[in-house]
Amino acid sequence: MFTTKRIKIKSNDIYISKHGLFGQKTEEYLGVLSFDNPTPTIKVFENSTLLKTFNIETLTTNSNLTGQYFHISVRLLENDGVMIDGIISKHNDKHQYWQDSDYEAIRFQPFFLTTADLATSQRIIGKGVFERGLHYSGTITPTTVRVICICDNCNKSFTVQHFHGGFSDSQYFYSTDSKQTLIVPYNKIKNLPTHLQKEVDEKIIAQVEAELPKPTKGKGNYRYYNSFCCPHCLSPYIDFQKNKQIRPTEYYGLKYINDKFYTLDEH
Repeated sequence: MFTTKRIKIKSNDIYISKHGLFGQKTEEYLGVLSFDNPTPTIKVFENSTLLKTFNIETLTTNSNLTGQYFHISVRLLENDGVMIDGIISKHNDKHQYWQDSDYEAIRFQPFFLTTADLATSQRIIGKGVFERGLHYSGTITPTTVRVICICDNCNKSFTVQHFHGGFSDSQYFYSTDSKQTLIVPYNKIKNLPTHLQKEVDEKIIAQVEAELPKPTKGKGNYRYYNSFCCPHCLSPYIDFQKNKQIRPTEYYGLKYINDKFYTLDEH
């Protein structure tokens, strides 16, 4: 068992104790977990109560994690938030870095302990990647970092990969069921909305959407304000319908792990 004052790790389970009235609130644990099955699960407990279950879905290029290691960081924040990330490695004493071609890192969706202010933990429901802490404004997340999300509705985990729309001069559109993400370069459709633009005219959006193809699988259409949904229960995870104001600033487009991003030429 690995331990700090408030963090204990036993096998692949993380136990976090409440900070107490005068106890230290912030803390960080750095260590290495050993995986003993192809698709490991990491569970997080507050004292003895299970809070979150993160299933580590594997890449097709590294589909069996048995015998590999996870160089993990667990951080407790002043506001009772928990941030976990790590790097997969075949060695327990070293790992690759983001510049390396075989770098493989995982960021877990940050969450709050039960001692956190309820309003603080509730305000991120349905919000985007920045408010949820999946990505950080001003810091580019390498595409070799994948994120494990937790659905607000069914509480199951699912893994996503991303692209940076600003760097690629492209806009993205989710299909109705999020099974496909369409990437469209700015110069391909007239008046295509750009990332970070201050005003969005919904009449122009409708004209742009009329030029988009139909998804090649599933049902529905590509829409600018389509939400990114949980693959398990199809509930909106990033709910653009309820939070239209954040759509222009959400320049990271997502897809489910091992899926592909689609282009106009593939329709």
